[in-house]
Amino acid sequence: MLTDATTSLIATARDGTSTDADMDAAAQSFFDSIGRASRDDANTALRMLGTHLNLENASRSAFLALVCGALIEGGCDPSTIAQQLTERLGALLESAAALANACVAQMPESEDEDKDPIEVFENAREQVAPTMVQQNAAWDALEQFWPPSIAVFSLSPEARNSARHLRNFAAQISEYHEAGHWLEMMLAVLDDEPIVVIEPQTTLGILGRISGVVDNFQLNVLLMDGIPRSGLFARRRVPRRVADIARGIGPQQSNDTVTSVWNLYTWQAIESGFALPDAGDYGSSDHWIWNEGAPDDIPVFDGHRVVLLGPASYPRSWQSQRMFADLPAALEIERKLSKEEIHDWLQRMLTAKHAN
Repeated sequence: MLTDATTSLIATARDGTSTDADMDAAAQSFFDSIGRASRDDANTALRMLGTHLNLENASRSAFLALVCGALIEGGCDPSTIAQQLTERLGALLESAAALANACVAQMPESEDEDKDPIEVFENAREQVAPTMVQQNAAWDALEQFWPPSIAVFSLSPEARNSARHLRNFAAQISEYHEAGHWLEMMLAVLDDEPIVVIEPQTTLGILGRISGVVDNFQLNVLLMDGIPRSGLFARRRVPRRVADIARGIGPQQSNDTVTSVWNLYTWQAIESGFALPDAGDYGSSDHWIWNEGAPDDIPVFDGHRVVLLGPASYPRSWQSQRMFADLPAALEIERKLSKEEIHDWLQRMLTAKHAN
């Protein structure tokens, strides 16, 4: 029965004398039982496992987290373990950040450009680890702990929001640990974030909200698909399959190449006459919204992330893909702006720009 298999897996994880082979065997027995269980029973097992994510042994805790992540990817409710996972992840990240800072302090100030920075860091970690045993164990445990964390945060905006305060710790290790890289990216994702998008040249604009958008490549696709097109027989700017990938529907990527139709600008780019800089004016690039950035980088004006659309300076192309396979994304258009509203928005931006 699943309850017995779950209890056995937990007991094996808690037993300090059990081996890795014992853990693997207990996990295999557990997954064999899961295959015959109902969704309610699987969620009950997940809840039981979640109460043991705080084991003193960080590697055993991480092993249980991997099992939990597999259950969530299989359809179990991520909210079942969100709080326990976030609490343990926070402790691991804080310890790992302390270790990273100590290692960086040991690294030579003038590094040899031919040396791999990761190799230099690992050499420093070998020196520091004996004096920071707990922190080093947390560093290693994160190798297994971050994928289930991504699984939970992908499927639960509430969990993602509750863990947002951990982004700073993730950033402190992101240069040297893949957990920091991926978690910093995930925890920067905005949800239900107000956005205003205006194309001054055509006086088209929308008010909306964005959720689950990881980078501005993805935002660009959602804008190209969602912004109203002029003309009765206007064609789609991107194929539906490309838009679906950006929304988190279906495969994570395709062989399609996406080419942007606009330059994206921050609100500070607006000029007299409600014009944007000439597309060939690369000196205005300080106000470009780069595809490689994230919506969280876009400056806020009057409580909204603002994107101004202008002609493309040059062809920008990229492969159709999204960063996280199971993270849904959306550009929810609440309404189109009238020409009067667009005039008002642009006037207020221009006034604020000159005031600064």
